[in-house]
Amino acid sequence: MVKKCIICGDPAILMIKDTSDFYCKECAEDSFADLSYLVKVEEQAKRLKKLIEAKQQDEFFDKPNEKTLE
Repeated sequence: MVKKCIICGDPAILMIKDTSDFYCKECAEDSFADLSYLVKVEEQAKRLKKLIEAKQQDEFFDKPNEKTLE
């Protein structure tokens, strides 16, 4: 799903960490003196994907083995 800039509605590439405030490059440059406070949307999505995969792995290994239940 494409994230949209909260100011102009264009596709967003930057966001404020841990929020749903997304910005295109132009609006971010106009709104923030220092873009280092923002994170790339793609990086946040990769982090979230890793967390989900790790959680799925944990759940997989925590499940009792059906063969050992017999």
